[in-house]
Amino acid sequence: MSSARPRFVGVIEGFYGRAWAQSHRNQAASWFAELGFNTYIYAPKSQTYLRSKWRDPFPDSELELLDHMARAYRAAGLQWGIGLSPLGVNRGLSQADKRALRNKLQVISDLKPDIIAVLFDDMSHSTVDTASRQLDCLAEVAQALPQAHRMVCPTYYSPDPVLEKVFGPMPPGYIEQYQAGLSDTTGVFWTGPSVCSDRVSEADVQVAKQLWGETLVLWDNYPVNDGRLRSQHLYLKPLSARSPNSRLQGHLCNPMNQLHLSLLGLSGLSKLYCLTPESSTIEVLRQVLGGDFIGWLSAKADQFEHTRLDDLCPSEVDSLRQSLREFAGQGARECLDWLAGGYRFDPACLTE
Repeated sequence: MSSARPRFVGVIEGFYGRAWAQSHRNQAASWFAELGFNTYIYAPKSQTYLRSKWRDPFPDSELELLDHMARAYRAAGLQWGIGLSPLGVNRGLSQADKRALRNKLQVISDLKPDIIAVLFDDMSHSTVDTASRQLDCLAEVAQALPQAHRMVCPTYYSPDPVLEKVFGPMPPGYIEQYQAGLSDTTGVFWTGPSVCSDRVSEADVQVAKQLWGETLVLWDNYPVNDGRLRSQHLYLKPLSARSPNSRLQGHLCNPMNQLHLSLLGLSGLSKLYCLTPESSTIEVLRQVLGGDFIGWLSAKADQFEHTRLDDLCPSEVDSLRQSLREFAGQGARECLDWLAGGYRFDPACLTE
């Protein structure tokens, strides 16, 4: 296998809406390892104790789940990370907020993550002080978790104009302040030329590195389907239209709400960097989804990608359901649930 690959290659679970079952998430550690991935970051938008309730302590039950998850991914040989989104930081942190942040960081430190991702994406109320406030927060993280590799997602993580449309204009000097304030090793998330980029070229990467520096991490929003438009579709084709770039610090894909179905799209990341022999990739997909079901999904991939769920007529939906009942396994259940509207758009997702 080629050694020309980024330091971190794998999955960031960073979508809105319905979360994966914890048992399936832990089981996926072995699947990701078999695809050749070395990194998984836990950052679903539904984990409120890492987002809107970040000031509140984790319940014991949540801590137990996080501990089991960390153990499962380390046992599979992956670097395990956790994403913290301290909502409200753009307004500034009070002394009480800072105490709560330090308490939360101490608990996260006790979990011994390999990676701590600080995520300022999808945050409003940007001002001229936004960059300095976010960098102050990063400094707290660096002090609390010196052993963990740090990554950060800026509020303006792509040149896509939708970000300024939704969250307000980028403050003057925002990127320049980041460049001056970040350490030489902190990874910077970037989603490509768009929030959900159809293509990412070598030239795109070079332009972004001129802005953000050498530690660029591609947060690849494929095959994610959590937005108002994308939740109407399933993305079942392997990731494509990317240039393999070993000069990235990382390349992490954000999957769909449907974990098992996501493996088809994620397999393209494995192929992009030649992480495993193609026969090994095919085998893990067959083990999880079944060969016959993969064939059925491949035949339907164009339809599910290009036709909105709401545009399928009732007879088409009935026919698809009948076909799906011939297959066992979680992948078929996810597809049936999607057809029944079980993964409807989460209105908290604004960037589409």
